[in-house]
Amino acid sequence: MSNASRGMMMATNLQSPIEQRNLHNYLSAKAAFNAGDIPTCIGYYALDHQIRSQDLGKGREFIEQFLSSFREDWPDVQVVTERTVVKDDWLAAWCSTSATHAKTIWEIPPTHQRITTTFWEMHRFGPDGMIEESWNLIDGLSIMKQIGFPSAADGR
Repeated sequence: MSNASRGMMMATNLQSPIEQRNLHNYLSAKAAFNAGDIPTCIGYYALDHQIRSQDLGKGREFIEQFLSSFREDWPDVQVVTERTVVKDDWLAAWCSTSATHAKTIWEIPPTHQRITTTFWEMHRFGPDGMIEESWNLIDGLSIMKQIGFPSAADGR
């Protein structure tokens, strides 16, 4: 079982084919992201997709920029979907992620340490099964502490 699909076991109470399709599309997008295949990953997002946790405007290009930039900063990043809840056109997920601190992040030079953190996300799917809206929350403080960010390391 791939890392991206581990969460599928947690969503065994799916009621409808639409919920099953939405979960499948979500996990397929995560698997493509883990493989570094951003074009395939982006193919699961609507053309007018909107990231609601940031005010970036509508358009698939914004999620593509976000995911490409994240992948560029953390080239070996892997996301594991730990738990999912799917209801109608909504999906919520708790994910863990790990990557090597191999590039300068927040002006902190590479430590070459393996970094792990968690994030949560919600997605709303359109009638065609495409992800139309996304909300994301990542444990940035955990990342800051692990890479040695001064104010995070000393508790200030």
